[in-house]
Amino acid sequence: MKSVIERLFYGEIDSFESFRWTDEYKMVTKEFTTKEEELIKLLSEADREIYDKLMDVKLHCFVVEAKIHFSYGLKLGFKLANEILEKKKV
Repeated sequence: MKSVIERLFYGEIDSFESFRWTDEYKMVTKEFTTKEEELIKLLSEADREIYDKLMDVKLHCFVVEAKIHFSYGLKLGFKLANEILEKKKV
Protein backbone atom coordinates (compact mmCIF):
# COMPACT_ATOMS: atom_id res chain seq x y z
CA MET A 1 0.00 0.00 0.00
CA LYS A 2 1.28 3.46 -0.89
CA SER A 3 2.02 5.93 1.87
CA VAL A 4 -0.14 9.02 2.29
CA ILE A 5 2.76 11.12 0.98
CA GLU A 6 2.95 9.01 -2.20
CA ARG A 7 -0.82 9.10 -2.70
CA LEU A 8 -0.81 12.88 -2.23
CA PHE A 9 2.11 13.27 -4.66
CA TYR A 10 0.40 11.19 -7.34
CA GLY A 11 -2.89 13.08 -6.97
CA GLU A 12 -4.74 10.11 -5.57
CA ILE A 13 -6.08 12.08 -2.61
CA ASP A 14 -8.87 14.44 -3.57
CA SER A 15 -10.62 16.35 -0.80
CA PHE A 16 -13.51 17.24 -3.12
CA GLU A 17 -14.14 13.58 -3.87
CA SER A 18 -14.35 12.69 -0.19
CA PHE A 19 -16.44 15.75 0.78
CA ARG A 20 -19.32 14.76 3.03
CA TRP A 21 -22.53 16.75 2.97
CA THR A 22 -23.60 17.39 6.55
CA ASP A 23 -27.17 18.25 7.47
CA GLU A 24 -26.01 21.72 8.45
CA TYR A 25 -24.32 22.24 5.08
CA LYS A 26 -27.44 21.08 3.22
CA MET A 27 -29.63 23.42 5.27
CA VAL A 28 -27.40 26.47 4.76
CA THR A 29 -27.03 25.77 1.04
CA LYS A 30 -30.79 25.44 0.63
CA GLU A 31 -31.36 28.68 2.53
CA PHE A 32 -28.79 30.50 0.38
CA THR A 33 -30.32 29.18 -2.83
CA THR A 34 -33.81 30.23 -1.77
CA LYS A 35 -32.70 33.75 -0.86
CA GLU A 36 -30.64 34.07 -4.03
CA GLU A 37 -33.63 33.10 -6.18
CA GLU A 38 -35.76 35.70 -4.38
CA LEU A 39 -33.14 38.38 -5.03
CA ILE A 40 -32.64 37.48 -8.68
CA LYS A 41 -36.37 37.92 -9.35
CA LEU A 42 -36.03 41.55 -8.22
CA LEU A 43 -33.02 42.40 -10.40
CA SER A 44 -33.01 44.00 -13.81
CA GLU A 45 -30.85 42.44 -16.55
CA ALA A 46 -28.08 44.98 -15.89
CA ASP A 47 -28.28 44.37 -12.15
CA ARG A 48 -28.14 40.61 -12.77
CA GLU A 49 -24.90 40.98 -14.73
CA ILE A 50 -23.37 42.96 -11.86
CA TYR A 51 -24.61 40.35 -9.38
CA ASP A 52 -23.14 37.50 -11.44
CA LYS A 53 -19.77 39.23 -11.56
CA LEU A 54 -19.93 39.88 -7.82
CA MET A 55 -20.68 36.20 -7.18
CA ASP A 56 -17.74 35.15 -9.37
CA VAL A 57 -15.41 37.32 -7.30
CA LYS A 58 -16.97 36.11 -4.04
CA LEU A 59 -16.54 32.47 -5.06
CA HIS A 60 -12.90 33.16 -5.90
CA CYS A 61 -12.52 34.69 -2.42
CA PHE A 62 -13.97 31.48 -0.91
CA VAL A 63 -11.43 29.36 -2.82
CA VAL A 64 -8.53 31.55 -1.68
CA GLU A 65 -9.81 31.44 1.90
CA ALA A 66 -10.22 27.65 1.80
CA LYS A 67 -6.67 27.30 0.49
CA ILE A 68 -5.35 29.46 3.35
CA HIS A 69 -7.27 27.44 5.95
CA PHE A 70 -6.16 24.15 4.40
CA SER A 71 -2.52 25.22 4.43
CA TYR A 72 -2.74 26.46 8.02
CA GLY A 73 -4.50 23.28 9.17
CA LEU A 74 -1.95 21.06 7.47
CA LYS A 75 0.96 22.97 9.01
CA LEU A 76 -0.69 22.88 12.42
CA GLY A 77 -1.23 19.14 12.06
CA PHE A 78 2.45 18.62 11.27
CA LYS A 79 3.48 20.75 14.26
CA LEU A 80 1.18 18.70 16.48
CA ALA A 81 2.54 15.42 15.12
CA ASN A 82 6.10 16.65 15.57
CA GLU A 83 5.41 17.64 19.16
CA ILE A 84 3.87 14.23 19.89
CA LEU A 85 6.80 12.41 18.30
CA GLU A 86 9.34 14.55 20.16
CA LYS A 87 7.68 13.74 23.50
CA LYS A 88 7.79 10.02 22.70
CA LYS A 89 11.58 10.24 22.34
CA VAL A 90 11.99 11.51 25.90
